[in-house]
Amino acid sequence: MDIKDLELFRELTEEEIRRSIVCSEAKVQEYEKNEYIFRQEDVPRKLYFILDGSVLLGQVNVMGRQNYTEYLSEGQSFGEADLFLERASYEYFAQARKKTRVLSVSRHFFYSTCTKNCAHHSKIIFNMMKIFAEESDARAKKIYLLTCGTLRQRTTSYLMQLSGGRADIELTMKREELAAYLNTTRPSLSRELSYLKECGIIDIIDRSHIKILDFELLQHEIDKKEE
Repeated sequence: MDIKDLELFRELTEEEIRRSIVCSEAKVQEYEKNEYIFRQEDVPRKLYFILDGSVLLGQVNVMGRQNYTEYLSEGQSFGEADLFLERASYEYFAQARKKTRVLSVSRHFFYSTCTKNCAHHSKIIFNMMKIFAEESDARAKKIYLLTCGTLRQRTTSYLMQLSGGRADIELTMKREELAAYLNTTRPSLSRELSYLKECGIIDIIDRSHIKILDFELLQHEIDKKEE
């Protein structure tokens, strides 16, 4: 992904993007697989956008147990909550899941407009508000998934959300990652997917592709009351 394709720079010209990068002291940084972008004890100073690769956000609790929280991919941002809430340190860590390239933007760029009151600066701040709104919507959907009932209902609701009405679905998470996302184990998730396949609701093409064969039956499983 090119920098110009990030949602942060939506509707900005190439010249405005160039000036914004200079003004914000933004840098493109590369990380190898399993390399930390920041650790839980680090001080929040930057906002990050994924250009290529993927990032794991996780948290280590007071008992030393690692809780996996979220998996991010190309185009997504992270670090904003701790940055703008001005926390003394991050409440989670960010780790590259594979070779990853990110754009880091200094915090000072978002706190005020520049002395020249450039139009592109205001556009970027507006774009950030849109990004925050989209993230809030995504978190609301995740909360719904985790509270909507049985594992089968969580699984079918996730597939319905991911499809957007399209029959062919590309899974952006590995099976164990999706299981963690749905708050279950990989074997339990595999059993649910096998059940849906046996019922003729879906077809599992390969590890990362699923085809919905019957949307009505999929909705029926979502609406089914727990027995």
